[in-house]
Amino acid sequence: MKKKLFSLKTGLFMLGISALACTQSCKKDNSGNAASKLQTAAVSKNNLSTQATSNADLIAYKNSAHEITAGFFRTWRDRTVSGNANDPIMTDLPDSLDIAIVFTDYTPPSSPYWTALKNTYIPALHAKGTKVLYTGSLAIPAGVTHDAAGYATTAKMIMDSTINKYGLDGYDIDIESNPSGTTLTDMAGVYNALSAYLGPKSGTGKLLTFDTNQTGSNSLFQQVYADISYVFLQAYGRGASTLQSTWSTFSSRISSTQFVVGFSFYEENGYPSNYWDDVIYPQNGTGRAYDYARWEPTSGKKGGTFGYAIDRDAPLTSQHDNTIRTPNFRVTNDLIKIMNPVAGGGTTTGVVFYQNSSYGGTATQKIAKGTYTLAQLQAKGFVDNWASSVQIPSGWTVIMYANDNFGGTSWTLTANNSWFGALSPSANDVVTSVKIQ
Repeated sequence: MKKKLFSLKTGLFMLGISALACTQSCKKDNSGNAASKLQTAAVSKNNLSTQATSNADLIAYKNSAHEITAGFFRTWRDRTVSGNANDPIMTDLPDSLDIAIVFTDYTPPSSPYWTALKNTYIPALHAKGTKVLYTGSLAIPAGVTHDAAGYATTAKMIMDSTINKYGLDGYDIDIESNPSGTTLTDMAGVYNALSAYLGPKSGTGKLLTFDTNQTGSNSLFQQVYADISYVFLQAYGRGASTLQSTWSTFSSRISSTQFVVGFSFYEENGYPSNYWDDVIYPQNGTGRAYDYARWEPTSGKKGGTFGYAIDRDAPLTSQHDNTIRTPNFRVTNDLIKIMNPVAGGGTTTGVVFYQNSSYGGTATQKIAKGTYTLAQLQAKGFVDNWASSVQIPSGWTVIMYANDNFGGTSWTLTANNSWFGALSPSANDVVTSVKIQ
């Protein structure tokens, strides 16, 4: 499954252009030094943490080098549109969310949502350092020429009717095809025209993204990669083990920190398999979303993760008592803390186990000194009989055990090890408990 795709049909743009309207089509279902503040800053004031953090701390965190977290918020699930008291509003989003993306449908120009977006939601999110983007297309309106002048006109219409009108921080462009011919020429032309206002070439600090289910061989990406701030990969329904090969198709054109991998709440297994229990009775989070947060490219750090339909990051109905509950954004907050443990009150230094050799595949959190049974390791993102390599801070010792509770064969390491299969006996895919000294 893929998330619903928002697209502006040819000749249609959002609010503010006479006789133009929004439609839905096919399914699609950086760096300041804030280290001292981040040591004690919580991820979010609504993240189930007992800590509180100021807007100044949040802004410092978001201006620091870290893996971002983004969320597509479906406007029709905002309670100003739905009228459902159990639905969220955009100001309910986690405080440490880096990017909120307006994904619109069933929300006519007359809806009070648009006034709330401009006058309430965006100012409140900006106060926390959260950027707000809008998902749209590159369609050229009827009557506009298909040449350089027309591309410039189209880009200015997008800016005036959406970005500038609402005070947005960027434009998310959904690409789910591999265009060719005049379609490719037009799309690249509008992308390049937008780069004067948005993205790394603009110098404005505003974002221009490439939101796609394609690979880096996509013909449009090959022409516009220098214009984009992030690639948002729609990796819905896939295992984390597939991410490296897809990243490799983009790696010659963008840095790994521009590569943001995405899952969908909740039908795409973005939630852990035990989600219902995990929300009502917090346990160890597992599942695709958590795998994506822990995954890193072999060439460096990823850009972060995003969730489609972040408005669903909550149990709609508890299986225990049939009570409807409003979103608590539990998973999103978990992912922020996994990718950026300093912001979540975690450790800045620690041992990291990797699923694959050479520090590839899914990674655990940084694990501090201590003794860890299997259950305790699982809380850090470890999987039984799974690890193939490990990174160890200088001066630390790691004793790995084949059995739980520090039993069976053991291996003692005092430095990074890129391949457990080379140990004698082999420790590949057999480690179950660990002591870190």
